[in-house]
Order: sequence, then structure tokens, then C-alpha cells
Amino acid sequence: MNTYLYRLTFTGPVHFGATGIGMENSHFTLTSDALTSALVNALCVLGKADEAVEILRSDTPGFILSSLFLYQRSGDEAVRYALPKPLCRPSVDNETLRSFGKEIKKIQYLCPEDVQTWLGDTRLSFDDIERIKVRSESLLKRAYEEELRPRVALDRQSENSSIWRCGVIHFKKDAGLFGLVHVRDDAWKSILESAFIMLGDLGLGGERTYGFGTFEFSGFETPPASWCKEEGTQKRYVLLSSYYPNSKEKPQIKDIFAAWNFFETRGYIVSGRNTTTLKRKRLRMFSEGSVVNQLVRGMLVDVTPDDAQALGLSHIVYRSGLSFLFPWVVV
Repeated sequence: MNTYLYRLTFTGPVHFGATGIGMENSHFTLTSDALTSALVNALCVLGKADEAVEILRSDTPGFILSSLFLYQRSGDEAVRYALPKPLCRPSVDNETLRSFGKEIKKIQYLCPEDVQTWLGDTRLSFDDIERIKVRSESLLKRAYEEELRPRVALDRQSENSSIWRCGVIHFKKDAGLFGLVHVRDDAWKSILESAFIMLGDLGLGGERTYGFGTFEFSGFETPPASWCKEEGTQKRYVLLSSYYPNSKEKPQIKDIFAAWNFFETRGYIVSGRNTTTLKRKRLRMFSEGSVVNQLVRGMLVDVTPDDAQALGLSHIVYRSGLSFLFPWVVV
């Protein structure tokens, strides 16, 4: 299985729905389950959706997507990548923990090299934590801006107006989102590239009617070799994707996870280029940053509404809970 890195440079604002009042909140990253669904819809336009779903449901998925995270080019043209901080505690002595305990909790994102250090067994000193903290703070500086955009809704009968606001993210120049993808069969590499180009025109996230979410796709490239590990040398891994355990993994959940968090996914069903008024089933999944002690795979989860056929939905609706682990293992 080959692993590729890609970058999305957004040509306008984005809205990635978040929990809150109405549409006021917006994430600046996108979960892998949402990205996989969007990509399958782009593949539907290309006539490859059914084939993609079949290989994702197999015991050896044809491709697995990570969530999307921030990247930014620095002044020397080097690209800085931000990955979620592992939810486990780093290996530090009690004195360092007392001094930096609150600061460690505030850290949200780390550069890939610091993620590996965080997961390792080497005891980190006071100076090590200080340097990690400084690098973490610099990752998200000036990468994006948030805006609350006012909107007006008119009542059809009374013509009364009401004001509401939509949360909007603007990525700065030389900043955007990046992702990783495992591809088992390279025949799918060109198909996925075409799907990402199509998705760039269709848009990611909400408010696409207003032109939100359109982007330019960088193409696939090989990630730094330091991001992966030789088989047998890694003891802990951090999730870079949404994860839902399969039937074999569920009984071992207590042993699998060293640290974890959950989130709930819900929303309306989009089929190809058509948005419906049907809501998919709610689903609780393990979130990015959760730490596991062994390799896990996950599964696609059926979230089709119970009364789908009566409501005119002609196909099954899935949500991707396939795991993408960092650092990945070279086999």
C-alpha cells in the first residue's frame, strides 16, 4: 500500500459545520468521514461511486483517507504541517508536568516530528516541552481568519425578515488544508486524482450554493520518509481520521485505546450532486488525536434512515470509520 500527501488551496471561504447555535460555528479542519463522503459523491459524477463503496467495504480497503489539517508555507518556502496533538500524556517527569501541565493541555496541534516524540518512550525534559510548545504556537499563526457573515431570511407568507449569521473561514495566502491517503491499488491513484479535481469544482462543506469550499488540488506526492516507521518499532499510534471499530475490534476496545475522545456525526444526505432533506442516522465515532496501542482498521457504517425506501432513497448510505494511523507502518 502506497501513501501520498496532497494539499488543497481554497479559492474562497469555507464552512465546515460545527456544534453550536445555528450555523454560527465552523471548523477549520474537516473529518475523514465527511471528506470520504464528499469524495464518493464526486466519484458518483464520474460513474465510479458503486465501485468505490465496494472496495471501501472490503477486508482490504482500496484506499483510506485521513482527515484534513492545516498547512502553511513559511517565509523560506518550507511547508509546515499541523497534526492533532495525541490525547495521551507525553513521557515527562513530575516536575516538568507540574510546571507545564496546563500549557500541555492547551496545545492542540503539533508538527509531525513532535507527534512522534510525544508518542515515544524517551523522557522529555523541561526544555524539550518548551521547544515543542513554541513550535506548536507558530503552526496556526496567521493561517486563517474567522468571520460571522450576516444573512437575512424572509418569511414566504408575511415577508417578515429575520437576521442570522453564518460562520466562515478564510484561509490566508500560502495556507490551506492537507491530507494523506493510503492507496492499495495504484489503478485508483489516477481515479482519486480526477475525483479531487472534480470535488474542487463542486466544493467542500456547506454553503456551496454561494461558491463556498472550492479549491485547487496539488496532486499526490510522497510524504517525508520520517513520517513512517518500520514494522515492529512503533508501540503507540495516533488517529488521523474518524474511527468506528469493526466487529472483531469492538470486544478489544479497552485494550486497544490508550487515550480517546468521541464526537457525534449527523446531517443531511447528499447523493451525487443532489442534496436531500433526509437526515442520516446519528453516529458516535472516535476522533482524531485518540491513541491506540495496536493497529486497527475500522469499517464503513450503514447510516441509512429506517424509512429510506418509503421516502424515495434508492441506495444505502455509509459513513467511513476506516482508521488512518500516524506514524504508519512500512510493511
